[in-house]
Amino acid sequence: MKHAFGAAVCLAAFALPGHAAPADHYPEKPVRIVVPFAAGGGGDFIARAFADKLSATLKQPVIIDNRGGGNTVTGTEAVAKAEPDGYTLLIVSPSFATNPTLLPRLPYRTPDDFAPIGLVITYAMGLAARANLPANDIPQLLELAARQPGKLTIATSGEGSASHMATELFKAATHANILDVPYRGAGPAMLDVASGHVDLAFTGLSQIKPHLDSKRAKLLATSGLRRLQSAPDIRTIAEQGVKDFEAVVWWGMFAPAGTPKPIIDKINGALRISLADPEVAKRFEVIDGEVRVSSPEEFDRFVREEIKRWGKLLKPSKATTASP
Repeated sequence: MKHAFGAAVCLAAFALPGHAAPADHYPEKPVRIVVPFAAGGGGDFIARAFADKLSATLKQPVIIDNRGGGNTVTGTEAVAKAEPDGYTLLIVSPSFATNPTLLPRLPYRTPDDFAPIGLVITYAMGLAARANLPANDIPQLLELAARQPGKLTIATSGEGSASHMATELFKAATHANILDVPYRGAGPAMLDVASGHVDLAFTGLSQIKPHLDSKRAKLLATSGLRRLQSAPDIRTIAEQGVKDFEAVVWWGMFAPAGTPKPIIDKINGALRISLADPEVAKRFEVIDGEVRVSSPEEFDRFVREEIKRWGKLLKPSKATTASP
């Protein structure tokens, strides 16, 4: 009884009006967002698009920390091992859900070593090609691939990334024999497409557009079920004969497991305010991004379903990859 009474007294003390809840004074110092990709890629673009507004909402500096490498494992592990105090956050993409299948010896448990904050945004990708590729649409590309089996190359942001998943879906749907070339991020991948070192890449329009403007790359198709507002003349892959094809990128945010729920909820609320800002919406126009801030619980369910979904595709996959 003494122990029970003591526990009751402790709990009562936390309920007293004068006792500060975990989120009352959060944040009191800069907040760091780890992007587990190289600078210039999709995650870097997404994080920087709303970082200033998130900083203004939280009233503390928000620092972007690019930690590319290890197929996102380097940056992700750093967050898994960080203090669960809300000052180290992680931006994630589909690779977070595919790595448990591709890399069974991860130095952390996915998703149990992380506290979900929320889904942030989704968008379709473009299928870009080097400017002098002798194909200008999907039928021409498939004809070229059939004439030169295994000769065409497609850059991805590493195994398990959204671009890799789009590539695998495309190859499965079309039976095209195209060689994957994994990179450390979408930025370096598109640079090599524009330079003519690789033929193709699935990635967001924010990475493709500068190379379209310089005429060093061209856009063959987009990966959603509807055309992009930023590229209305470019037909979707589905429109070009690959029935029901759809490959969408999603980005979300986690904190280390054990981060107090009131702090998680405070960050989620700050995200909602920041992403609703018209300036942020304008930055996302270039990728036709759809802001979709979910609750932490909804995001947790979503990620667990993604892990199951991609596990089914990847386990029987016999995709061939090569180093860039």
